[in-house]
Order: sequence, then structure tokens, then C-alpha cells
Amino acid sequence: MRIIYADCYGFCKGVRAAVDTAESALCRASSLSIPCYALGDIVHNDMVMGELKEHGLAVVPADEIEAPGIVVIRAHGVPDSLRADLGKSGLEIADATCPVVLRSQRLLRESRHKTIVIGVSGHSEVTALMGSGHDSVLVESEEDLQKLDNSAVYDAVVQTTFSLPLLERIRAKAEELGISISYLNTICHASVERREALKTLLPRVEALVVCGDANSRNTGELVEEGRRAGKPSFLVSSPHSVPAEVFSFGTIGLTAGASCPDTLIKSIERRLLDG
Repeated sequence: MRIIYADCYGFCKGVRAAVDTAESALCRASSLSIPCYALGDIVHNDMVMGELKEHGLAVVPADEIEAPGIVVIRAHGVPDSLRADLGKSGLEIADATCPVVLRSQRLLRESRHKTIVIGVSGHSEVTALMGSGHDSVLVESEEDLQKLDNSAVYDAVVQTTFSLPLLERIRAKAEELGISISYLNTICHASVERREALKTLLPRVEALVVCGDANSRNTGELVEEGRRAGKPSFLVSSPHSVPAEVFSFGTIGLTAGASCPDTLIKSIERRLLDG
């Protein structure tokens, strides 16, 4: 089997910074003999989270956190109301929110128009954006545009890992309906880079392996990109989960979502080469 890597894959700067923030918080908590909490997974990767938990990180709901302690805000951010509550609680806050998400939240707070969040309901980043200073309307698809008033002016932010083809369909439908929307550029540059690198890779391979977790939105988008190009595409979360079908292909493309560590990517590569 021949493996060809995409030119851009794996950890982005925001994820790496979030993991570094969590590790620093754990060291500080240990030195002070106080607990270190997280409000949900810091990043969407079971291997990364498993290692952080082994070092003492406790992932718990907000109502189970008590001072003294350090609380790490996940890369996807939190709603403004929760951030305010944490600030009043006496807890030390280690903020691992991705800078792109922080910018989106700020843009929503500062907007003088009605606001829209384009994203997937229930995703932790979307929950944070929807709680950023406005009664924003959530738009997941073209059909949701029917909820908008075409006599109003809207500012829109987009979930950083949202599907680009779906975003373009939403834009086109909004234009067709005569809805005035100013789209603030909040798609993650790292996600775009990985998708563009994958498009260059796909013509050179028979099938695609994407390393990462099923609960990672940007990882799922890479799998869908491969399938849209007509290539058999497999999401692999560990060396033990490589499907037998993969070994029937002579040339495999390999990429990884932005929350997938290098150690996991290399272990999956070894499994592919060992057959």
C-alpha cells in the first residue's frame, strides 16, 4: 500500500493553544492542590481528552464546579451568561476559547443590526455564539431563511467548521429571497486550508482515510469532501478501527481533522502499512 499525505492536516493553532492552556492549568492546579475542571471536552478528540483526564482534568457540568479551583473554558467557547457566572464564582479561569470563536462572539455583541448564527444546532460552538449578546436567529439550512424578515438587515457569523457547500446554498437562497445579510468572515482558515489541501490530494488516490473523531465537525467535513469527489472515504478514530475494506486499495490518501494529534495520525499510518 502507498500512502500519500495531504499538504495540510492535523492540529491547528487554535487546538494546539487550547491543549497547551489545559496542560498549564493542570500544572498550576497541581501546584496549588486544587481541582482543575473543564466544561465539556476541551477539543473533540477522545485520545487528547483521555490524556488530559489522566493528568487530573475533571469534565463536569457547570453546576458541579466549586471554588477553589481552576476551570478551563473549552476551545468552542461558552455563552456570555455562563462566562459571567464563572467570573463571580471565585474560580480561576483558564480561557482556551479559539481566537476565531472569540472574534465571532465580539462581532455579535457589537452588531447594530439583527443577527444570525449559521451553524449546526447543539454544537458547542453554536451554543456559545447564540449566547453572545443578541437574540440571534439560528440558520442551519436554506429552509430556515423563511424565519427571517426580508425588510430587515442582518449581520451573520458562521460556525467555524460549517459546510462550505451548504453555506453557499444558504447565501444563494437568501439572495433569491431578497434578504439583506452581511456575512462576517468567521469560517476557520485552518479548516479551509485542510479542505483545499484535500481537494488537491483526491485525484491522486484511490481512497481516503481521515483521522479523527466522529464528534468533530471539521473531521466529518473532510470525509464528506472525499465522498463528494467519488472516493471511498473512511473516518478512523484509532488504529484498531481501520476497516478491512481499506486494505483493498493500492493508494490511500491520508489527512486528519484539526483536533487530531500527530501521535494518533502516525499510529494509524503504521496500522495501514502493517496491513
